[in-house]
Amino acid sequence: MIPFAKDTLTLYNRVRNVGADGRTAETWRRRVLTGCSWVRAHERVRDEGIVRYAESVACRIPASADYLPPGDWDAQGAPPGKFTLAAGDILVRGVVDDEIGAGLSAAELVKKYARGGAAIVQSVKENTHLGPLAHYVARSSWGSAVQRGHRP
Repeated sequence: MIPFAKDTLTLYNRVRNVGADGRTAETWRRRVLTGCSWVRAHERVRDEGIVRYAESVACRIPASADYLPPGDWDAQGAPPGKFTLAAGDILVRGVVDDEIGAGLSAAELVKKYARGGAAIVQSVKENTHLGPLAHYVARSSWGSAVQRGHRP
């Protein structure tokens, strides 16, 4: 349990399937996670002497027996009832019933829920050594087109 974590998140795990013809097809598996935290921050980032403004999100998700590290998830063929957290997965704040597929792309899903909270996972940290506070942290960030400052 994460103290003060009252958010519900919808996780979309990306599953890559290789067909008999050798082509890779992407499907998505949806799962609702409870007892999470969603923290959005605005940051200044220096990039080649220019200050840019960026947004970031950090989601803390309580440890679960249903979780598999990405390597195990892939090796076991994305087993039903299990989930993972890996770069490229999508997190949406709240319960979302949309399915990514023929009628809705992953990019459209993120755009649809961007205002309320949607992020493509860029990095994950497993903090499972913390006993009753064990959790996973999924992070994402994106920059704005607004530039301020000058080169030193």
